[in-house]
Amino acid sequence: MNTPEIVKLKKRLALINETVSNEIYNLGDSFFEQIVIKLNDALGADYTYIGVLNEDASEMTTLTLVNKEGLMDNFSYPLKYTPCENVVGQTACTYEKDVTLFFPKDQLLADMEIEAYTGIPLFNSKSVPTGILVCMFKEPITDIHTYESLLLIFASRAGAELEHKKLYTRLDKHKKELENKVQERTKELIQKNRELEISNKELGLAVNKLSEAQNQLIHSEKMASLGILTAGVAHEINNPLNFISGGYTGLKNYFEDSNETTNGQVNFFLNSINTGVERASKIIDGLSQFSRSTDSFEEFCDIHRILDDCLIMLDISIKDSIRLRKEYTNSEVNITGNLGKLHQVFLNILNNSIQSITDKGEILVKTKRFESFVEISINDSGSGISKENISQIVNPFYTTKQAGEGTGLGLSITFTIIKDHRGSIEFESEENEYTKVIVKLPINRNQHD
Repeated sequence: MNTPEIVKLKKRLALINETVSNEIYNLGDSFFEQIVIKLNDALGADYTYIGVLNEDASEMTTLTLVNKEGLMDNFSYPLKYTPCENVVGQTACTYEKDVTLFFPKDQLLADMEIEAYTGIPLFNSKSVPTGILVCMFKEPITDIHTYESLLLIFASRAGAELEHKKLYTRLDKHKKELENKVQERTKELIQKNRELEISNKELGLAVNKLSEAQNQLIHSEKMASLGILTAGVAHEINNPLNFISGGYTGLKNYFEDSNETTNGQVNFFLNSINTGVERASKIIDGLSQFSRSTDSFEEFCDIHRILDDCLIMLDISIKDSIRLRKEYTNSEVNITGNLGKLHQVFLNILNNSIQSITDKGEILVKTKRFESFVEISINDSGSGISKENISQIVNPFYTTKQAGEGTGLGLSITFTIIKDHRGSIEFESEENEYTKVIVKLPINRNQHD
């Protein structure tokens, strides 16, 4: 290997190390500028840019554009009749030379005197196309595999950062809305107190109602924040997964190009990497479902999938001494409802079962399907509930936990959600023996009497 090739290789290795380092991870908005400049230099490109798609993916606006001299002004242009049209939402696309002959209507290529082109699509954590990462050259290129593999690693990171920017925008918007709500509630409370000074009786009644409304508002706003936070956690976990997935794809392509795919040991390690990524992706999917914030009750809800998502999220809380058994019906258990709210229901119930078992015990999750409704029962061998308490457990702010360990809103909210689905919840329990929770939900909420 001659000296110029060694220099190029060192630049590329240094760029990969910088991209996965903490320093470049915390660059914020300057991440895109830094990474595009260094990527352009490492690949010896004449132009490199990251573009963001508009809503219908018909036009792209560059977020950062550089040439060999540094940053350039950003611009927008339609994707039709351009090589980018073949990249967006699809796979890597490379033209080693004569790219202008393939796209004679792309005036940008002609003006920049481009000879070679390579582009990688950008996706968010839900596999929705969000943009494109492109390098362009005034001279023909070779070794397509090296360019595409390196771009693929940075494309996964760039896609994650684009989604990160949108997430922080949403958080900032939610923060401002929350501040406005607090100001509005404060004004309302002051005005209400002035009015209630007229009568002590009315004052006492109003204070009680305001206290309950305030706590419900706090819980509602906490759940909204929790949904955004959960989506952020899923996003952060997805970042390293994208790196692993990109590296896996690059290695797989490399070994296929090198005709080494018959090597059993190579296949074993590649399959191990892929299996780990798929397992982690299932956990992320469960978090994403929990963070859904839609108010619709017309979503397709697979009860078995919801229960499995909740068990995955609670896996770390299940002690080694707790035996978990599932007895799912062989029939499909699908209903119409609100996917995110049903995740909240079963997460609350299962978490209560886990917390009730202090030593060894068992949790049985069972499903049945009937003609017009489904039944889900969760039976634990925990501490149980006394006869005098079992009738109060769905009341707001009622809790048997120690101070600071619970608000008493979990089962109250669970009861409200099930009621909104036109279903029912029942409790059977013997103190120090067991607790059984039975949830019944109509298959079609709109046809339920």
